Amino acid sequence: MPIPLLLHGRHADSAAYEFFGPWIVPWHFGAWEEEYRCLRQNAGLIDYSTQALIEVRGKDRVDFLQRLLTNDIQRLKPQQGCNAALLTSSGKLISVVMALADPQALWLLCDLQSSETLLSVLNRYLFTENVELIAHERRQAVLALQGPESFQVLSHLLGTSVDLTESESHCFIASENISMRLIRHSLTGDKGLLCLVSAPEALTVWEYFLRAGSQRGLKIVGWQALQCARIEAGIPWFGKDMDEETILSETGLEKSLVSETKGCYVGQEIVARIGTYGSPSKKLMGLKLQTELVPDSKARILREGKEVGFITSSCYSPKLGGTIAMGYLNRESYTPQTSVQIEHAEKYLSATVVALPFS
Repeated sequence: MPIPLLLHGRHADSAAYEFFGPWIVPWHFGAWEEEYRCLRQNAGLIDYSTQALIEVRGKDRVDFLQRLLTNDIQRLKPQQGCNAALLTSSGKLISVVMALADPQALWLLCDLQSSETLLSVLNRYLFTENVELIAHERRQAVLALQGPESFQVLSHLLGTSVDLTESESHCFIASENISMRLIRHSLTGDKGLLCLVSAPEALTVWEYFLRAGSQRGLKIVGWQALQCARIEAGIPWFGKDMDEETILSETGLEKSLVSETKGCYVGQEIVARIGTYGSPSKKLMGLKLQTELVPDSKARILREGKEVGFITSSCYSPKLGGTIAMGYLNRESYTPQTSVQIEHAEKYLSATVVALPFS
């Protein structure tokens, strides 16, 4: 059974729903190109409630997560945050998380698909530490304001400006009408915010944002436009472009998820060895196609008739005026400007390997 978002059926009368992995999501609300332009030029409102929260409390919470996660949790002060990963000892991904520091707790925001495994693994590492793990699965809707005007729109909605200058910095806003946690976080490579709202209040906040934000050009945006924008930005998603069999160094995310100055963490030896002495056997790269046809996820990538990789995400890009994709290629084929072919139905589509993000 597909998993519905918390506002499923309530987004708008014009919503057209489609399956996306295990989810059923509002794919568009009319002309998706208009929604894409809104993301690129103004601000769009997106239901991004595919996320789950895990609350970590107790006096040993910082040391506990510092020993496990790839990024430097110890440096975080209240209202600061960072992205990190939890790995196996062989460097494979268990989950990608956003860690948010509060005075009395740390919060881990992660994809719902990986939250149960993440919680189970964290519990296995607990011995005598004073740490409590509390799951908040499906209790919080995540409403995303994304686009270059997102902060101006938010200031209009709240009647005051919000000082979130660093990525993943966050604050809690409470008033008579709105209560939410705001996080500076981009889903598209441009400016953006995530608004965490309790599930019972989500529809009220959603409708208020659309009603009041329309005066500043805010529009509802579906997942087709979101996918296009995040693929252009080269942002991989857990469950789509990476999973539990993926080694972190294959994704390119070690640049943003790993601290090179902190102490040990699970999987550090593998990450450090690849970074120092070699390169991964396969790597997530961009592909520019010489066609407007869009290949399917998992489509095979070939070079000189031999299979060298597979597609994870693809779309038609209005920005680049053609089809683009992300996919894994083996070491012999992931050099930029390499020519490859992508299997599509009974055709082979010509493509060129490029670095991410697309330019």
